[in-house]
Amino acid sequence: MEKTKYTFPVPTCPGCQYHQVVGCTRYCNGFPKKRKPKRFRKSDPKYKPPRWCPRLISPPVCRVYGFVNSEASIMDWLLNREASAARSGNEQDAYRSVSAHRYKLRLEFPLGMTAKQFYDAMLSDVSTCVTSEIRNQVEYGEVIEIDDGLKPYYFYFDTFRAIPLSYFDRSRVQPSGPAPAEKGGGQG
Repeated sequence: MEKTKYTFPVPTCPGCQYHQVVGCTRYCNGFPKKRKPKRFRKSDPKYKPPRWCPRLISPPVCRVYGFVNSEASIMDWLLNREASAARSGNEQDAYRSVSAHRYKLRLEFPLGMTAKQFYDAMLSDVSTCVTSEIRNQVEYGEVIEIDDGLKPYYFYFDTFRAIPLSYFDRSRVQPSGPAPAEKGGGQG
């Protein structure tokens, strides 16, 4: 069975909603309201975002989404154990069923790697200080997001491996604020 190759394409400027073309001149209109659009220089890349792109986050941010409660953790384990068994132990090709409503934001910190560098580092057995820090802080079944501001990439953490997720709806993630207080039962 051939291993799946994962690609991590970077979004292009012509596909961005803030990219404008007036005649032959390109402009970026993604800056705050009172600032006028910035003109692309001839030395700027034609398709890749330049270093001054207002959407670009440098260094990329790593967010870890943990389970809302223990029931969500058990449900995830039950759903994904059969996916692992069906693939005969090949974690690289295993499909993971992830429901975003079972997760909440647990941890956020700057990461000095792109999504591709992170994935390659997690595949190798040699642990760098960044990957060992992540392996120590992330638990089984949690979702790791690498966001560079242009396109977030999501990974499912499965026993010291990061498996790329094809879909994760961040808008459905539970808020990480304190739990609401229960009503009733209290005396005044």
